[in-house]
Amino acid sequence: MTMPNQRRRDPQPLGQSWELAVVVLSAALLGLALAALLGLGAAAALFGGGWVWPHGTDTIRHVLGGLLAAHPGRGLPARQVRQVAAPVPTYLCVLACEVALIGLLAWAGVLIARYRRLGDARGGMATRTEAKQALGQGRLRGARDIIRPDLHGLGRERRSLRR
Repeated sequence: MTMPNQRRRDPQPLGQSWELAVVVLSAALLGLALAALLGLGAAAALFGGGWVWPHGTDTIRHVLGGLLAAHPGRGLPARQVRQVAAPVPTYLCVLACEVALIGLLAWAGVLIARYRRLGDARGGMATRTEAKQALGQGRLRGARDIIRPDLHGLGRERRSLRR
């Protein structure tokens, strides 16, 4: 009889439903919004009167709405509105920040896919080199009947019958 705390646990505790998708989508939207604000600030610093950044969540919502409505700087205080660059350099900087973010996310996705594949049973297995370093060559050869019974598990008499 097994105790309740000894029950088998899910080896991959990630949600099997919508939770992971919501987290990824929310993070992507947040990243795109921050990249747009960074582009606005960079354009103002490079081509305008100095760095601008919205303060407060209401201001951020209004500034992002202004960027989407082709009115960069809308929602900022009057002092910062004078520092905002013209629309063309502003949108070029916003585009550059968005492309840089997408490139960074693609690079991170490639790294994650290269080193961590979901559902891959070999994720927790040691490589040949790691097993050799941990156990030693002699110990591996002594346990080869147990490690790979499909290759070494047959006794000598059964091997001779197989030939």
